[in-house]
Amino acid sequence: MDPSVVATEKTRLPRRGRPILWAFQRPLHLERLALLAQRVSGVAILVYLFFHIFVTGTVTEGRGVWESTMGALSNPLMHLGEWLVVVAATFHAVNGIRVMLLELTPLVGKPARPDYPYEAKSLGKGQRSVLYVAMLMTSLAGLAGVVILWGL
Repeated sequence: MDPSVVATEKTRLPRRGRPILWAFQRPLHLERLALLAQRVSGVAILVYLFFHIFVTGTVTEGRGVWESTMGALSNPLMHLGEWLVVVAATFHAVNGIRVMLLELTPLVGKPARPDYPYEAKSLGKGQRSVLYVAMLMTSLAGLAGVVILWGL
């Protein structure tokens, strides 16, 4: 057999109908969880954007409609939602910068042959430290959001 051939068996096609299970397959590592959080935060920000456009659009219907809408949204549950938007937007932005740095710098490392136990060899010290910085900045933004929203 030619030593340049890695595998000769047919590849299995991914199953349809369970699109998010890739995030919880073994081996479960930090890079995969960061990718899942990036996707979830992106969808959450998109939902917030549509909600924000709808709420802001009520200003065109008059002062009374605007004040009643803002009165309905002035409750602790909505403040929690605003705080989650701050955390999601911060993580999404900082993690996006991290992914761009990985694409444009040598932090990814060199590709290696995937041998058992199939550990993520691309998640080196540089990449892991940038991910930790992203999580730290998200935590600090979340703390700042708590102080701003609730004055604690």
